[in-house]
Amino acid sequence: TDHVDFYVRNPSSDGRRIVYHAGADLFVFDPATDSTQQVAVDYRSPRVQRNRKFSPAVAYLDGAQLNPTGDALAVTTRGKAYTFFNHEGPVVQLGRRDGVRHRLADFLNEDQYVVMVDDANGEEELVVHSVDIGETPRRLTGLDIGRPVALKVSPAEDKVALSNHRQELLLVDLKSGTLTTLDRSDWRPIAGMDWSPDGRWLAYGFATGYNATEIRVVHVPPPQDDAEPEADAADDKKAEGEEPIYPTGPVAITRPILHDVSPSFDPDGKFLYFLSYRDFNPVYDNLHFDLSFPWGMRPYLVILRDDEPNPFMPRPDMDDDGGHADHDADDDEDDVDDDDGDDVDEAGAEDEELAEIEGDEDEADEDDYADDEGDERPLRALRASVNVPEVAGAPAGNAGSEEKNGKNGAKNGNKRKAPPPVRIDFEGIERRVLAFPVSDSRYGQIAGAPGRVLFTSYPLHGALDGHHAADDGESEEGGSLRAWVFKEYKSEGIADNVSSFDLSRNRKKLLYFSGRRLRVIPATEKAPGESGPGRRSGWIDLARIKVPVLPPGEWEQMYREAWRLQRDHFWTPDMAEVDWQAIYNRYYPLLQRISSRSEVSDLVWEMQGELGTSHAYEFGGDYRRSPHFSQGTLGAEMTWDPEAGGYRISNIVEGDPWNPEGTSPLAAPGVDVEAGDILLAINGQRLDAETAPAQLLVNQAGEEVLLTLAPRPEPAGEGAEANGESPKDAGDEKDAPEKPKYYAAVVKAIHSDEEARYRAWVESNRRAVHEASGGRIGYLHIPDMGPHGYAEFHRGFLAEVMRDGLVVDVRYNGGGHVSQLILEKLARRRIGYDASRWSGMVPYPTESVAGPLVALTNELAGSDGDIFCHSFKLLKLGPLVGKRTWGGVIGISPRHPLVDGTITTQPEYSFWFEDVGWNVENYGTDPDLDVDFAPQDYVAGRDPQLARAIAEALRLLAEHPVVLPDVTTRPSRALPRLPSRG
Repeated sequence: TDHVDFYVRNPSSDGRRIVYHAGADLFVFDPATDSTQQVAVDYRSPRVQRNRKFSPAVAYLDGAQLNPTGDALAVTTRGKAYTFFNHEGPVVQLGRRDGVRHRLADFLNEDQYVVMVDDANGEEELVVHSVDIGETPRRLTGLDIGRPVALKVSPAEDKVALSNHRQELLLVDLKSGTLTTLDRSDWRPIAGMDWSPDGRWLAYGFATGYNATEIRVVHVPPPQDDAEPEADAADDKKAEGEEPIYPTGPVAITRPILHDVSPSFDPDGKFLYFLSYRDFNPVYDNLHFDLSFPWGMRPYLVILRDDEPNPFMPRPDMDDDGGHADHDADDDEDDVDDDDGDDVDEAGAEDEELAEIEGDEDEADEDDYADDEGDERPLRALRASVNVPEVAGAPAGNAGSEEKNGKNGAKNGNKRKAPPPVRIDFEGIERRVLAFPVSDSRYGQIAGAPGRVLFTSYPLHGALDGHHAADDGESEEGGSLRAWVFKEYKSEGIADNVSSFDLSRNRKKLLYFSGRRLRVIPATEKAPGESGPGRRSGWIDLARIKVPVLPPGEWEQMYREAWRLQRDHFWTPDMAEVDWQAIYNRYYPLLQRISSRSEVSDLVWEMQGELGTSHAYEFGGDYRRSPHFSQGTLGAEMTWDPEAGGYRISNIVEGDPWNPEGTSPLAAPGVDVEAGDILLAINGQRLDAETAPAQLLVNQAGEEVLLTLAPRPEPAGEGAEANGESPKDAGDEKDAPEKPKYYAAVVKAIHSDEEARYRAWVESNRRAVHEASGGRIGYLHIPDMGPHGYAEFHRGFLAEVMRDGLVVDVRYNGGGHVSQLILEKLARRRIGYDASRWSGMVPYPTESVAGPLVALTNELAGSDGDIFCHSFKLLKLGPLVGKRTWGGVIGISPRHPLVDGTITTQPEYSFWFEDVGWNVENYGTDPDLDVDFAPQDYVAGRDPQLARAIAEALRLLAEHPVVLPDVTTRPSRALPRLPSRG
């Protein structure tokens, strides 16, 4: 064939012609005439999967942000943006209804406006939306913002800080539409950022090396027509007439040991909180000689002013320190609202709310600079509009129309009270770093609230927790949200199972994610015990959000985003000389011809496949669900025996007997079933040639099932005659009890026998190696280079390391990232022994192999399995036996799901070796000894690759015998006799 646009795929033949498809068309190739003809298909499908549908918001929740006062939310789910009050009122969708992805939505200080990122024009741009449908969104075009990964709105003006995929920190002035690049790291993404309360400083985590991240601050000057805030009494230098000198670029304020991340300003501007990896508290391993640092983190603070005292030193006058007194925050909370800030249930409350909105400054919050109650809050105006006459041309209950109603807004003269300026004394600031008096742990976030600091910590879990099919899938446990309360000099628990949290801009309301749930509570209170949604519990009812999905528009957006993700993250900027724009144009027309979600996946796979690079995957997504019934299994091999009228068990797979999912239930203690038995029925249903056991075990995984088996024939020599008795002596045959026609066994069907079969295969190989070598050579298998493979390596290595040599089998290795950790242990060279009187000799290093290593590989060992095999050769650890490996060594870091949950992977980390450069990719590594494993070998039960590895290990062992210390020549420590004096 001569197709140039699309690959020939899925050929099938009737013996004379070959039918295949290319792109979205069918073709027939006739070898007799050497001609190809397109097949015209006239199929009138209703294409029902393109119809509009609705998806639950909770299933595709992407992000949520509180408005400045914490009584309303901006939520993005399935690529759509919504705003609504926390517990009542309408849900307003912002932006285009379909075919566009909206991300990172957040309120501006004038909270009738929401800034977000969308890709309506094909590239991601910043857009400012109003909750007033009469106001046209303002799009900031022409700014190269890359792919933003975080967005933070200034508390002082309409500016946003962005961090993006290029590891840049950007500042965008939304009014002028200007973009400034503040910083860029050559090593890692920006590690968190936060604005100072006055909006004049931006703090962020900045990687200065592979293992170093420091906290930096950069000064953000006010607009030219806006002077710096008055000093008041807070800035001593300005009060004395001395003008402060602001740095012109980023300034580091911490000196990290490893990584300082996630900065957050104190609401009063006195401190900067952050998390740091600088605690080295080793823990001894419980299985072998090793130590690790499973925690290593702690919250810290920097004292910004050189005249500010240590906040962790209790002082008699701390109760008078308004900046760190919880009662002040509580009083402020009452000024904002009685409960959650969005109710007008009582008759007098409505008038009081309207009075606040229209400029009643008598009850203004003196301490809350971000929300002067004299300033009209547009979303609060919506709350009060429940009983206010509608304005012509504006829908009832729609936010953001107060100017059109003639009310007093921020633009009509009511200025918010400016916060005191934040002063940073840079001289000696790295010496003003203090650790919070809490234990080291694994911390996730930190944020300052009035009088306290909030942080999350996470318990330690095994990397394999929840990997069994029988588990309930709830293994992804959240952390504990705690608060350090300055006034009480202690930490206290706030909520459990918290995955992430955020604070409103006035730092008075706390929003946290718990699994797929959202909750909003006062920032200075513990979470209530109620579990249902509502203002009393704080849980947000996400079912209020109705998410319409129009698949054709969504599929087109997903295609564009998958293409952009490859363009922006592929490891080399020239896309390995692939014309990526041409690829987009080539596959784009096929979008109009697809009719199902699976065809979207196929299209993305084909587009990404044009890169000719490994690890360009696509998986997951919103497929039309089909009924799912778990398949039970008995972990045994059996075939239909027509003479016996049942299924004869030929082999029972025996794995780890202590693991219920890791061995056959027929091998469980107390179950009298053996190879050779005949299975007749399951749960009372008879088996036959057309009804196999697997059919009757559908939807039975994890359930007890009743097995009916034929009686096992008595072995020869076990009858009465074998005991020297005649049948007459044994009693009258009529009086003997009749043998049962069958017997029963109750077992619990397992979800999969894969784990049991794997264990049986490994142990069979180990026995073969031990038998062939007389116990001198050990064996282990590494199934992947992830946590499972790391565990399997140590299970085998620690058991076999004392043998003279070792076969390391990495055939079928699925890759991962721990190859270097395994190679480090295999590369240890035994150089001595530690002898004792009673305990024998222990090698040094303890876990080291005395003799030869042989690695075994094949064509199904790839990714980090490729890297392991090539490194094994480069380090000259021993011969590599088997077949050339898979050949895919460009790594990935999946972190950008598409709107329906689809994961696409971008080859980002290309591997280079000192001998072959980049050329393990798309080739693999050759073994030193090439050995085939033919299908007939498998059928015959032979493993020629393993046999060659054993032979090679024995040969090397014979050439280089293991040297042991000679215990017969122990040293003498007896004192020598003194020479005679004469």
